[in-house]
Amino acid sequence: MSGTRRRVRRVADAEKAAAAAAFLEGQEITRTQCVQCYSEIAGVNGRYACGNCGWVNPWTEGHKPLPTAEDDVQVRECAQG
Repeated sequence: MSGTRRRVRRVADAEKAAAAAAFLEGQEITRTQCVQCYSEIAGVNGRYACGNCGWVNPWTEGHKPLPTAEDDVQVRECAQG
C-alpha cells in the first residue's frame, strides 16, 4: 500500500468551532427497539430511523425541540475573486 497523506483542514474561525462544540454538547445518543422489525436502533435525542426496515418515528417524539431557522449559524460567503 502506498503511503498516502491525509490533509487536515484547519478551522478558520474560532467562533465557528465554539458554536459547533456547543451544539454537540446538547446532543444525546439514545437507543430503542424498532416498532416494525424489532431491531435495536440508536438515534439522537429520541429521534430514530431504522436502517433495516426504514421505519422512522415522528419528529414530535424527540426528547428536545428541534432548532429553528433563527438558531442556524450563518455561514460567511466565500469571497469570489
